[in-house]
Amino acid sequence: CIALRADMDALPVNGVSHACGHDYHMAVVLGAACILKKIGYKKCVKLIFQPSEEASGGALPMINAGVLELPTVRQILGLHVWPGLKTGNIEITSGASMASVDDFFIYFKGISGHAALPDKCLNPLIPASELIHYMNTNSSLAKDNSSEKLISFTCLHCGTVPNVISEQAILSGTVRTFDNKLRYDIHDELVKVSKSIASKYGCKSEINYDFQFPPLINDKKVTEKFVEVSKLVMNEENILPLKKSFTAEDFAFFAEKIPSAHFRLGIEGNNKGSSPLHSSTFNADDDCLYYGILLMVNYIVNSN
Repeated sequence: CIALRADMDALPVNGVSHACGHDYHMAVVLGAACILKKIGYKKCVKLIFQPSEEASGGALPMINAGVLELPTVRQILGLHVWPGLKTGNIEITSGASMASVDDFFIYFKGISGHAALPDKCLNPLIPASELIHYMNTNSSLAKDNSSEKLISFTCLHCGTVPNVISEQAILSGTVRTFDNKLRYDIHDELVKVSKSIASKYGCKSEINYDFQFPPLINDKKVTEKFVEVSKLVMNEENILPLKKSFTAEDFAFFAEKIPSAHFRLGIEGNNKGSSPLHSSTFNADDDCLYYGILLMVNYIVNSN
């Protein structure tokens, strides 16, 4: 059994819209099903329409509910439309293509008081600021594997008025990696260093680390077979190597469980498909649907 997966939720853009192209993903999978039926294909294909990719992630709950069982799925295909990539082109590579995504909240706790009497207080803003500087300059993780990870500090909340030192500072951000070991190494260092720096200033720290999606890693054999089959129906120059992106995709949970291939489908043509994902002006060239259906159907027919 081969599975085809389409995510299907919309975004709060222009009211509610498919500004990430999930409507195209659904149309490709439905179109592939229609063609397979029309040609009388008899072997097992499972169609997975997955909610909540844009929110908490719907892939893992579906897996836990048995979507890959009865019958057992032995490999799975997924896709994502890609702005700026010409219609009729795809991008695909084995190994990591999209990053893990984890968010963190670090709470530094001190002693509040009057800003004119700082010696009577423990200012939590100081260790929070030092942690940002350390992770960007002195941490070994900041210097090594720079192309494999991204640590972004995005929010620092501490106090509300100029003359009061707050009791608490909350530092938050996101971590993206293409490697699971590096992913957990970053978590361990953030915990260790935040506690050490907090202690240096007499403060305490706690961390709430939300492990969300793993990196999306394509299976080598499935990807090579997908490229081989694609060359039968497309010009080889239209099958391009994929440049890794720090964006995330919860198809990664399927790819952790079974061999998979996830590719990017070009949508730029007929004066459409150049606006970025999640933008209010996102659109796509409808001709892209032909290529998505063509590739999925031919892979299934040539692989089963």
